[in-house]
Amino acid sequence: MTEIYFYKNNKNIIQKFEVRGHADLDIKGKDVLCAAVSALASHTIGAIQEFTSEPCENIVDEDDAKVIFRLSNEEPDDIAKTFMEAFASSAEELAFNYPDNLSITYKEC
Repeated sequence: MTEIYFYKNNKNIIQKFEVRGHADLDIKGKDVLCAAVSALASHTIGAIQEFTSEPCENIVDEDDAKVIFRLSNEEPDDIAKTFMEAFASSAEELAFNYPDNLSITYKEC
């Protein structure tokens, strides 16, 4: 199962996300759900890095199937906030359609 954790700060802003594991919907390399989650996470990270000046940290561990992305500012700009919220919204839709393969959890940071 793929697990996505979204961490919100005390201002209810998504500050960080972690994506862990494989969806196991299909064999590795043919799993469309894993591909969708990877594309969403990559797009979010790339868009924030390209279209904002927000300082951020990105860790990818392919051996452990893990991605961690964190915005450094507690009050990121509106564009960064929008990209993070859009990722969460899209991930929730995927989790609704694939509840046995994808879970979404919100935590405080």
